[in-house]
Amino acid sequence: MSDFFSENVLKEIKKTESEVLKKKNFLAVNEIKELLEYLRSMKNKSVGKSKLVVREESTKIFFDFNQSDFLKKIKIKIEEHIGKFFVNDFQPHIITTRYPLRLHVDTGKNPNDVIYKNVVVPLEITYDLKKDFHKPPNTVIFKNRWYNRSALLTKQTSNNYDFIIKDINNKFVDIINILDFKEKIQNVSNGPFSYDGKKFLVNNKFKEYIDSLSKTKRYNARTDKHIVNNKDFNKNDYEKYMSHQPYEDCKSLEIDKVVSWVTGSLMTWDRTRIHCSDNFLKNNVMSKTCMALFTSKNKT
Repeated sequence: MSDFFSENVLKEIKKTESEVLKKKNFLAVNEIKELLEYLRSMKNKSVGKSKLVVREESTKIFFDFNQSDFLKKIKIKIEEHIGKFFVNDFQPHIITTRYPLRLHVDTGKNPNDVIYKNVVVPLEITYDLKKDFHKPPNTVIFKNRWYNRSALLTKQTSNNYDFIIKDINNKFVDIINILDFKEKIQNVSNGPFSYDGKKFLVNNKFKEYIDSLSKTKRYNARTDKHIVNNKDFNKNDYEKYMSHQPYEDCKSLEIDKVVSWVTGSLMTWDRTRIHCSDNFLKNNVMSKTCMALFTSKNKT
């Protein structure tokens, strides 16, 4: 049982649970182009209560379906596949990810929210054209469900001030506590700086970026409560999909579906499902962009 959702809300959530869905050719090429050009060219980049997020590992542009007739039509098309829905606690957005998303679950923060489906529409995949080998990214969806508030699932727990930043070699590094990191670099002169065995190039621009991160608390809590038994994760699956995540974080988990990204397709799964990206960097994907929304069956 959940210690987050009430018994009645949990009952309603479970009524809507179903299998993972993928529909090809949901958006045509011209629709994808129109969507990306429209949102990326907006003067204020984001519409609504949420603001543009630009970080080394990802960029988010938020929108409202009611802001244009074109977006309204997209919502209607989605409802043709999953039924009527609302978006309550986290605005619809397009997200460009340059580092694979780790194990998490998008259950929100409102215990009265009858959460419904994650909806993802792949829009753009950018490959490293200097490399000969390319393979589309995947979303990995697990059989395991989570009936508590939104969380990043890892044994490396902290106080929600974790961020992914680039080191001196342009490699992404997980900084568990950005506040501690900020304090350590305050009096560092311009040049290389070592932190937890990694080196970073410190200058004024880098300090300003770290300062901006330190003022932002992560949406998801960090927890390892998804680990409910001592069953080891399949090591072949780990090497194939999950090498961006510490192996110990995958204990108790079992893959249900690995959904390959096809631009213009519609992908949906229950918001109670644990999921993540595969390590697309291994397949020479530099970035990927999708439309993402977290739907609900009630209006809160």
